[in-house]
Amino acid sequence: MDLFRFSDDIQSAYEQLPHALAIYQLIDNRIFARVLSDGYCETFGFESREQAYKALEKDVFYNIHPQDVSLIETEAYRSLENRDTYDIIYRSRTAGMKIDAEFKVMHAIGKHVDLENGVHLIYIWYTEAGDQVTKKIMDLQESVTSLLSNMPAMTFSKDLTTRRYIACNQAFADYAHKETPEGVVGLTDFEIFDEATAQHFVDDDKKALLMNKPYIFYEDVPDAAGNPRRFQTTKLKFMDATGKTCLLGLCQDVTDAMVIKEEYNKKLENAQNRANIDALTGIRNKTAYVEFEAKLNKTINDKGWAQFAITIFDVNNLKTINDTLGHQAGDEYICEACKIICTKFKHSPVFRIGGDEFIAISQGADYENIDELLNYFAECNMEATKTGGIVIACGMARYNNEGNVSAVFKAADEKMYENKEYLKKLE
Repeated sequence: MDLFRFSDDIQSAYEQLPHALAIYQLIDNRIFARVLSDGYCETFGFESREQAYKALEKDVFYNIHPQDVSLIETEAYRSLENRDTYDIIYRSRTAGMKIDAEFKVMHAIGKHVDLENGVHLIYIWYTEAGDQVTKKIMDLQESVTSLLSNMPAMTFSKDLTTRRYIACNQAFADYAHKETPEGVVGLTDFEIFDEATAQHFVDDDKKALLMNKPYIFYEDVPDAAGNPRRFQTTKLKFMDATGKTCLLGLCQDVTDAMVIKEEYNKKLENAQNRANIDALTGIRNKTAYVEFEAKLNKTINDKGWAQFAITIFDVNNLKTINDTLGHQAGDEYICEACKIICTKFKHSPVFRIGGDEFIAISQGADYENIDELLNYFAECNMEATKTGGIVIACGMARYNNEGNVSAVFKAADEKMYENKEYLKKLE
């Protein structure tokens, strides 16, 4: 689109106005000065309109404080999208071409105008706003910007109406894969990140907007290059000096810390598992049984009832094998006995609670078929006493309102010793 120009009469009338007026044209997200009044030139210290046009042609943000450029762009986008009044307080030099002049606080107010030929113009009037209250507001804004810049974590602020970034620090710019914070300012999440990630951020913004306290959460999201990251994020809504609802965000990258924590948890879990596993047989040990017994007792106390049976096994003749064939043969004997028990009681947790002693706690299918399982061991033991195979004495007791597990254990243990004595007589 070509640059727009008013007719000579209208152009001249605008330019001769004593009020500080500027008319800008918006083309493809770029801003061009089309009218600068005499009042504008006087307010901003230009010696002539030609000097003013030349300065703004080179840089439309000429003389504006660098930290306020992003605020102006954000307000321009906001007012354009909402067809609302353009209204902002910012800092600018008012000494024409003197780049070392002090900044003054200015108030700009304007409106958007669409012409029939598709031309979009912004009419803006300027006045000085140098009172102490306004200066304090600008000083506060500068302090906030400085605070964001010096935070070690990623920090940013957004206009919640336009969803555009108002400010951020270099850490956030790096995350967004932009060279500087200025590369982020004025953009939305959808212009920086992939659609899914951007929508995730927008949804979190909405949650923060509904809260009257900081919204703190963990999130797994990729950066702008798609690399997976994990953050501890804090979002807090606030009102800026002009009354706009904004969002302050702080993101601490905890990816490496979480990896270390997960590795630690895995090692701790492995260590705990090792503490509960019998080194010889690989099944659960006495420590694990004590923990299981405590859980089962809690169930009895909480519900007043639990359906389970305890079967205690004792491998006969282990001492004889150790004394005659050696401890390695004895270990192999124990492992083979363990395999037999676990194969038959495949739906029950099996524990090795002593050198030659095992225990199975049966619920569900094994509980329903417990008599059949015990008959199998009785038949195998009868055969083993004749052929010299592995003899495994066993005794079983069902829970019958005894009130705790130990009473059932005691009853099963007594039956096991009765069976053990019986089997010894057969050998």
